[in-house]
Amino acid sequence: MGFEQDSLSWWSLKINEADIRAAEERFLESLIPDRSKEEIAAQQPFLSAFTTSPAFKNESSRYGNYRFKFPLTELMKAYKKQMFEDEEPVLRVYETKLFKQEIEYVVLVHSPQFNEKFGKYPLLTSSPLVSYEGNQIIWKAQAICETHRYQLDIHGKKAVTQNMYPYQYYVWDQLSLVFHIKEDEVLTFPQRKLKASLSCCGIDPINLSNGENCSSIKEAEKLLESLQDDDEKEDEKEENALEEVKMEAD
Repeated sequence: MGFEQDSLSWWSLKINEADIRAAEERFLESLIPDRSKEEIAAQQPFLSAFTTSPAFKNESSRYGNYRFKFPLTELMKAYKKQMFEDEEPVLRVYETKLFKQEIEYVVLVHSPQFNEKFGKYPLLTSSPLVSYEGNQIIWKAQAICETHRYQLDIHGKKAVTQNMYPYQYYVWDQLSLVFHIKEDEVLTFPQRKLKASLSCCGIDPINLSNGENCSSIKEAEKLLESLQDDDEKEDEKEENALEEVKMEAD
C-alpha cells in the first residue's frame, strides 16, 4: 500500500435503527416541513423497508459470529490519545473499491505529522459523499439496498411505501474508515471495554470469515457469556485480595 512498515486498522460503518429513524425524520422535515404534531405521530416508519443492504444488517456478519462495536467519537478519542496528543486527526479520501455487487468508499484517518506522506490523497472536505462534522461522519449513501422492492409515495402529508414490480437490482455501497498505525504501535482498549463492546451475530449467507465459526447463534452467545463469567471471577479475586490486604493492615 506504499506505507512501508506501517499498517492500517480497518473499521466498517454500521447504521443502527436509531440512525435510520433520525435520517427518516430529517428527510420528512425537508420534504413536508409543515406537518402538525398529530400528523408526525401518525407517520409510520418506512425507511427500514429500503435499508436492506449488508451495511444495515446488524444481526448478521460476513466475517464471523462476533463483532466489536464502538461509537465513532470513542474510537476517534482513543486513536488521538494513543497516537498523537493535542492535535486533531486528518481525514482523507483514500480509495473507492469496486466489486461485482458493492462499492466501498474508504476514508483514511491519520496524524497531522503525516500530512506530507499522505498529501497525494484529497482531504475529505472535497468529497460529495462523505463529510466529518462535529465528531460525526455524515455519509450520503447512494444505494441502501441490494434489491429494490418498494417505492415511496406521498399521500397528502404522509409518506407510504408501495410494492414495486419488477424489482430493481442495485450495487449497494458502504463506508469504511482506515486508521493509520505507525510501525510497532497498536491501537489498544482495556479488556473490560473490549468485552463490553463485543456482541454476537449470525453468519451472513456470504461467509468471508475463512475460519471456524459457531454452529448457531446460541452457541456464540454461550461462549460470550463464559467470557463475561470469567471477567466477574477476576473481579471477585481482586476484591478478595483487596479485602485481605485491608484486614492485614487493620
